[in-house]
Amino acid sequence: MRVERLPAVVGPSAVRAGLAALPVVSLGLLCPVPSLVIALRRGTRADWAVFGGFCAVLVTWVMQLSLTPETTHGIEFADDVLLILASMVGAAVHAWTVWPRRVGY
Repeated sequence: MRVERLPAVVGPSAVRAGLAALPVVSLGLLCPVPSLVIALRRGTRADWAVFGGFCAVLVTWVMQLSLTPETTHGIEFADDVLLILASMVGAAVHAWTVWPRRVGY
């Protein structure tokens, strides 16, 4: 049985932009998704380690959010901001830079 590649409806730049925008649009709650897609597509240990890292950031962010009172000041506020930035910006930059730029990949 021969499997042929389907024609690309969406270009690789649009896929990269969509994966990079996903963590930002979801405010960091879907930060592991782009790295999961990349790990499933490429399958290297480094990609799976990055996926695990973003999962750890998400779990840490949710735990910090549940333990932090509504009015935060000082170091607790800085922790929240750093975790949100790591889950949003870090995942977006990772998806933008790692996703393959070639059409035939």
